[in-house]
Amino acid sequence: MKNPFKKNLKLDLYTCDNGYYVNDKPDKKADQASWWKNLKNTVKFDDAPSRSSFELGTAKNCPGIRNLMTEGIKFRLWEHLKLRIMPDGKVEQLPLGFQSKDEPFVQHYPPQFEGLYPKNACAFKLNTPWLGRCSEDVDFLFMESHYSTGFFREHNAYIAPGYINFKYQHSLNCHIIIPTEEEPYEIELPYGLPLFTIYPITKRELEIEHHLVSYDKYRELTSEFPMCPYRKYFTYVKKLTGNE
Repeated sequence: MKNPFKKNLKLDLYTCDNGYYVNDKPDKKADQASWWKNLKNTVKFDDAPSRSSFELGTAKNCPGIRNLMTEGIKFRLWEHLKLRIMPDGKVEQLPLGFQSKDEPFVQHYPPQFEGLYPKNACAFKLNTPWLGRCSEDVDFLFMESHYSTGFFREHNAYIAPGYINFKYQHSLNCHIIIPTEEEPYEIELPYGLPLFTIYPITKRELEIEHHLVSYDKYRELTSEFPMCPYRKYFTYVKKLTGNE
């Protein structure tokens, strides 16, 4: 019997922008976080009562951290963003020395996620310029590249995790939750900032192929699935899989 784990799992990634295609391809390379490069494998501790010393292993030896950093497909910020966070939760884009190619982010109405996040926080969704497509019914874990950067922790912000399937939807949008304050404040998200990583829930080797397509083809991919009315997405998936 043929071993199903020997066949690679292929994920196709599409963009219609040549700049992103050339410079900002999501990849499987581990982010070279400064804290990781600077951390030694062991640290020495002095024990005063016994007047002796001993060594302890550091986070660099933790397989859970190492595997999370080295596995999966890494997505990094494709343009520099300067934002103003308003006390009422609105997020405004501020001008820089260039103009965004598209609308870089959108916001959902707060009542759509009421009770999920603290009242002194707001959420906005980055419009990732890549679409994912997989012909197989394989789920992916979507999560913040937690160990690749301290940027979000330093700003008391985080990226919402998710569990997605690229056979039934193609978007890779990134939801960022950030605190509000009593007065407006500004924050800059630098180009190349590690954002999120997607991990296939399978033991098979992951293969990525990047595609530069026309704007019309890109729009065709975004509209490949019908617009689902409220609470109809899972009904639609059941129809596709024949599990009604």
